[in-house]
Amino acid sequence: MQKNHFIQPALFFLLLTLFSQFVAAADGQSPKLKNIQDLRETAKLAKVADLPILIMFGTDECPYCEMLREEFLIPMIISGDYTDKIIIREVHVTYNEKFIDFNGTTITASQLAHRYGVTLFPTMIFINSKAKVLVEKIIGITTPSLFGGTLDNSIDQALAVQRKDG
Repeated sequence: MQKNHFIQPALFFLLLTLFSQFVAAADGQSPKLKNIQDLRETAKLAKVADLPILIMFGTDECPYCEMLREEFLIPMIISGDYTDKIIIREVHVTYNEKFIDFNGTTITASQLAHRYGVTLFPTMIFINSKAKVLVEKIIGITTPSLFGGTLDNSIDQALAVQRKDG
């Protein structure tokens, strides 16, 4: 019986957080990717949902970052087809924002990018709830017409590794 009391709040938390991956404002603003503020929260969600995390590192000055956001990641979130496959977040390196790391310390976007060897933008990493890299990162956008398949393959591979490693 006690297990059911845990499952219901956990399921509610999971659903609430998955649906908050994007902000579709009623005032006509376009949806945006959710920026990381606390990696512990993202890790908690990933652990409960048993999902990998995709972090897109980008800058505001990068046209390819904008293309990745607008033509791939935001439509993936809006479609709802990826809510059971991946948690999508963004880190803006432009502002060198500060946020809470997996261990509770404050770090900058540049420090996180450096940790994962990110030097070019956009770069996407695929990690688990323990910050372990699951599959090879994707750097840039190659052929836009073929990129969706590349991204889907990486997501599927990350999910398979996540489920295998548990």
